[in-house]
Amino acid sequence: MVAQARWYHRDISQAVAEELLAKAGRDGSFLVQDSESVKGAYALCLL
Repeated sequence: MVAQARWYHRDISQAVAEELLAKAGRDGSFLVQDSESVKGAYALCLL
């Protein structure tokens, strides 16, 4: 289930996603969040 995956973050903004990835500090780090612009879609954020 996506909702239980540790790389999935449901209700965060793009700015928060960028902060989380910056804290991870490793190339290849990623997370998936709900899209802010397309209802029902996801956004993949990569470092």
